[in-house]
Amino acid sequence: MPDLYFSDTRRARVVGGLAVVEYYDVGTDTWIAEKKPQTIYGDPWVLDVTAVVGLNPAAHTPVGGTNFPYAQLDYTDAQEEYSCWRFALPPNFDPDEDIIIRVFWKSGTAVAGDAVWGVSVLGRTEGDDIAAVAMGVNVQVVDTVPGVVEQLAVAIITLTPAQHALAANDMVILMLTRDGADAADTLAGDAHVVMVKADIAIDPAILITGMP
Repeated sequence: MPDLYFSDTRRARVVGGLAVVEYYDVGTDTWIAEKKPQTIYGDPWVLDVTAVVGLNPAAHTPVGGTNFPYAQLDYTDAQEEYSCWRFALPPNFDPDEDIIIRVFWKSGTAVAGDAVWGVSVLGRTEGDDIAAVAMGVNVQVVDTVPGVVEQLAVAIITLTPAQHALAANDMVILMLTRDGADAADTLAGDAHVVMVKADIAIDPAILITGMP
């Protein structure tokens, strides 16, 4: 099959029996396989348990809501609190790219102030002791609360390949902290987390066994 050009900078070609879309990188004067992002939702895993690693667990709270019920994790101020989340990476995960974590949160009472959020991850696979290895580096950002109580804010944390050190098919444990004791955390009262999601890069040239 001959190469199919969509434009001067994008083409499709067969590599190793697979159809691969490539784009032209002007900076390196090479054609590079196009890598599609994928979004993964994580569910909270460790809730209301005894404190570990010198931290305190964020409380898990059901909320009635005006129009529908939901659950949230309550991170208090003045101390560092944590929760743990889990998700799985696909076979075509690209370990050489960044992972972008988005934390959806809101303020319980304050309409001004900043919260210090941190994320660390650990990959586990067959044969690993699930909890014997320490979490990776804690990467922090400062995020400002919107000026309206209960209005969603989204903290964005980028993990480089060296910081996440994850591989395809990993079971991933993600630890989410709020460092309320940090001087940069000026938000008074609770910060409520309602969702965490991860945006990852995948390599379309990798064939997933058993799938067309």
